[in-house]
Amino acid sequence: MAARNRPRAGPLKDDSADAHEERNMWNQIVNDLKRLKALQTRAAEVSKTIIEMEGRMSEPPTLAEVDDLQALYREGLKLAEEEQKVLNEEPNDVIKNVGILAALRTASETEPRNTQQPKSRNPKRQKLETDGTVDSPGPSPSAPTSAAKLKAEKVRSGSVPTVKEIKEPKEPVVKTEEGSEGVKGPSAEKAGKFFIGAEVAYKLAKTKEDPQWIQCEIINIDTAGNKKRYEVQDPEPDDNGQPGQIYKASANALIAIPSPDMILPDYPIGKQVLARYPETTTFYKAVVTVVKKDVYRLKFEDDNENEMEVSRRFVLDLTNK
Repeated sequence: MAARNRPRAGPLKDDSADAHEERNMWNQIVNDLKRLKALQTRAAEVSKTIIEMEGRMSEPPTLAEVDDLQALYREGLKLAEEEQKVLNEEPNDVIKNVGILAALRTASETEPRNTQQPKSRNPKRQKLETDGTVDSPGPSPSAPTSAAKLKAEKVRSGSVPTVKEIKEPKEPVVKTEEGSEGVKGPSAEKAGKFFIGAEVAYKLAKTKEDPQWIQCEIINIDTAGNKKRYEVQDPEPDDNGQPGQIYKASANALIAIPSPDMILPDYPIGKQVLARYPETTTFYKAVVTVVKKDVYRLKFEDDNENEMEVSRRFVLDLTNK
């Protein structure tokens, strides 16, 4: 597929970058836990002082005693609020960060590395012009790390799986092809498949060859007017490390990617599908050659007759409306 102008072959991040990110997150968690311990120690001291003061207060208490007690209560409340911020609010959010770090470690320890590089696919991503009327790029926020994308439910490219992929059952339940109904365009919209946080395949506009489909996530929905408009974000940073581009799209340019807990369709051999090429976030046309329990073996178009295995969740019905 040498003619493809937006393939993303090969791992999106190297092992050293993964390790560096995990180390930074671990250091942040350790520092936040130290701060949390200091807050809890001081809170225990304040609580003890309050109990002692209440035990020796005169009856009725003096104004000075009431003022001192109120100051201690205010300090205790402030300490409790600070503790909650460290545990549950950005930028600390210790509870969520511990879960993300566990997911990253699980990914690096369990995800197999595919050393076979598709020779015909250019690993450098090129800029693509988009349709300003139907699919125009939106503003980009500050550059995210893999951990930040996981927080949004959302390191979804290369060899590092998402939190959803990590939790994906090893033996997904399958059913007939009718199970794929309502995953594309307006029918998927009516079925409630497009919501903030949903993973979708997005069709890029103004491509010179066949339509290019990339994995994105819905980050905003504009309900003004007669038709909904969706803002979807590319999970892959650009060559300068800036966050993935944001596009505006109608339902016609989207195909829903099933969540890991959904019943997955069972496509027959010979079925033409749209599938995510291994170790990329780009979808290409392919034909089903072998049906397995966890994956489909596919033959991608213009790929030198090579057959690749792709997780069932990332094999989509191209003809479904």
